[in-house]
Amino acid sequence: MDSEKIDIERVRTLYNQMDDIWPASDKWYTYTHQQMIKYIDGFKKKYEISNSSKVVNIGSAGNEYNIPGEHYHVDIAEERIKHCSHFYVGSAEELPFSDNYFDVGLCVGSVINYCDPLLVISEISRVLKPNAVSVLDFEQSRSYQFIGSSFNCNARIITSFNSGVDDRIWIFSERIIRSYCKMHGLKVKDVHYFHLLTPLVYLICKDENKAANFTFADKVLHWIPYLRKISCNVILTVQKSAK
Repeated sequence: MDSEKIDIERVRTLYNQMDDIWPASDKWYTYTHQQMIKYIDGFKKKYEISNSSKVVNIGSAGNEYNIPGEHYHVDIAEERIKHCSHFYVGSAEELPFSDNYFDVGLCVGSVINYCDPLLVISEISRVLKPNAVSVLDFEQSRSYQFIGSSFNCNARIITSFNSGVDDRIWIFSERIIRSYCKMHGLKVKDVHYFHLLTPLVYLICKDENKAANFTFADKVLHWIPYLRKISCNVILTVQKSAK
């Protein structure tokens, strides 16, 4: 990654002051949230997660997505998590937990797009027990939104939108995120792509709500092998090696 950095204090202030992380008035983010909930529901059914499971919930904003277990919330925005039983104000790049402590990991909401993904993935791997699983999502560069600029680049800071507010985030290629997972003993078990056509519409009209009217195309493009991988969002399920 280049020397340019995200202003984390600005991000902290932005999220502390937000009335709603997933505003119902924003159709793009409503759909994004629905896709995450749907994916996590499937994740819960596939893997053994119980009320005794310890869950590291990174960049949680206080959301638990109905995952059972004891959640340990980490977020830079204290206002979003201070009501939680176990909350830690800090960075995803340096988790305040012991090695091999958690049964489940959760890092969704494009948290790593504000961070150094190599450090975040390294920390997720460190705190998970052997064979433990985690959900990780990010906004990728292989998106129609970046045709003619940053399409499929490894890593770059771009100006994007966040519920009607201009935001600066990193975007990453899927290949580099997968390579970091492999480097730290995390095997990709499942992948889901969404917001397939909507970024192209956004590129043309620069209106996230108008673009969100085309989310229906995900159901069609999902069946086309190459096109389904050109998306704004990627969700991965990863599993730590047994060693």
